[in-house]
Amino acid sequence: MNEDAFEVPERTEYRYLVQEEEEEEVQYVRHRHYISPVLVLSRRCIFLICLIVLALLILATYLGYVAQTLPPGLVQVSTDCGEFRGRHQNGAYSFKGIPYAAPPVGDLRWAPPADPVCRSTVSDAGRFRSMCPQVRPLSSSGKVMGQEDCLFINVWTPSLQPNAKLPVMVWIHGGYLHMLSGGEPGYSPTEKLAADTEMVYVSFNYRLNAFGFMALEMLREGSPRNTSGNYGFLDQIAALKWVQRNIHVFGGDPGKVTIFGQSSGGTSVWTLMMSPLAKGLFHMAVDMSGSCIYNATLEQAESDNLVFLRKTSCKDVACLRRLSVKQVLQAVPWQEYPSWAADELVDLPTKGHFIGPVAVVDGYVLEAPPFEVWEKKGSYNDVPLLIGTTEQEVDFSPPFENISMWTWGDYQWFVTDKLQSFSENLPKEALKLYPSSAFCPTKDRCPERAYTTMVSDIRVTCPNNDLAGRAAAALNSPVYRYLVTHTPSGPINTSSPLLPFPSRFSFHCLDAVTFFGGLELVLGKRLSDEDRSFQDLITRHFVSFAKTGKMEADWPEYPAATALLSHNLTVVQSYSAARCELWKQNSLFAYAWMN
Repeated sequence: MNEDAFEVPERTEYRYLVQEEEEEEVQYVRHRHYISPVLVLSRRCIFLICLIVLALLILATYLGYVAQTLPPGLVQVSTDCGEFRGRHQNGAYSFKGIPYAAPPVGDLRWAPPADPVCRSTVSDAGRFRSMCPQVRPLSSSGKVMGQEDCLFINVWTPSLQPNAKLPVMVWIHGGYLHMLSGGEPGYSPTEKLAADTEMVYVSFNYRLNAFGFMALEMLREGSPRNTSGNYGFLDQIAALKWVQRNIHVFGGDPGKVTIFGQSSGGTSVWTLMMSPLAKGLFHMAVDMSGSCIYNATLEQAESDNLVFLRKTSCKDVACLRRLSVKQVLQAVPWQEYPSWAADELVDLPTKGHFIGPVAVVDGYVLEAPPFEVWEKKGSYNDVPLLIGTTEQEVDFSPPFENISMWTWGDYQWFVTDKLQSFSENLPKEALKLYPSSAFCPTKDRCPERAYTTMVSDIRVTCPNNDLAGRAAAALNSPVYRYLVTHTPSGPINTSSPLLPFPSRFSFHCLDAVTFFGGLELVLGKRLSDEDRSFQDLITRHFVSFAKTGKMEADWPEYPAATALLSHNLTVVQSYSAARCELWKQNSLFAYAWMN
């Protein structure tokens, strides 16, 4: 042995027994102490080892943290039905495609929305999910788009602090109750809008066309309220309930929710104001170019819609629920009465010619026609209301492809041809109030402007003046009225799928598209200074209304004033009073937009 490695003190001995040839031999060995190699290491080595161990511990802690930290640009929230991973860009967070109801398939087709199935894992919310089934254009030969699993909600917010209590604006998209979605480019909220206005925005899909609004006696089977139709409105109510339960985790204030919708989205806003099922789910409302005719009974709609049933050849509900999406959409009476495509609503009316209802007074979502609910002081949401229209609503899809090339002679001929069915003198009186000498902001297409203004007054603007007057009389809350008169700096770029006609004037949805920052997209060019001033004006007033429930001092309540919105704001006491009185006296309000 190496004596250098051991120290042998005296008087220390061990006794070992060694067996050898069955004899016991006793050996005595002095005990030697073992000295650890650590004791012979230098202090510097010990210090370095400690540093390495400490570094490894720090690294392990950091890696554990990183494992639980999302990559840059991703963010996660917990709702009452699972966790969702969203995105952060352009100064705000977005969460897209969150289910707010179960897929309305199988037995849930033509049934009230059911609660979604909650997941235990984190779901991605970085993209829009499927739109609801629809055809574009609205005809039996239109392109089928979307899927029935479509009840998704989207949120844009500048803050995820639950105590931020930011105002919330819930967008309800338009599209005749038949088409579009909550994620249309240029026609839905964006991260930039949320960041710029410091508010939370919500949009969602709801069932459309036959899937959302088919009223049939056969579909009452199994209904808890013995009703049919208006399933899309029930979806909207379910979405608003989701907002009440969850918007605080997105920095929103559930006590300061504004619903705003355009076209059939505006009709939806009006419906929700009147529905006892939506009581307390919102606190301000904006109706943009919504419909005014809303009095069809459930029995009337169920009778009108028998044409759909005949086209399906179904004899029971089970058969209807087995139909494919395409079969359902092809059976819709788009052009034949009840004319769900509503093609004639963009033209001057013909006496006695009406379309059938899509939304109905079913006794459940709507207990009675809206005007009757107001007059009889029924159960409705008494909240601040803003009602808006555009001066040339129907210029988004005028009835004649060559209208932009009309002469004033063409204009006079069509006005006479259409209106003489009401009375012999009506065309002459109309042409006096809408003369060729009237102001026109462009050098061309002026007959188109005059014609689309006349149609818009009959179908939308004047009836909405009447609606605003009834609302002001019924509500304790303030009512405001505006008319968009802005003429964009150029025609619409028809490459935009949202607007297929090169509209030149204050077209249907100009207010909504501008608010969402989509005007540059639909024009296909940079905005002019006046375009930007109009955008700033409408954004400022919408945001002010959503935050306070009131307009600024230069915008009085209706009926004292109507605000005209262009690159600046002007106020008139009564817009187009003589024109509206002519249409009212000749009973043309009955031909206002419906659905």
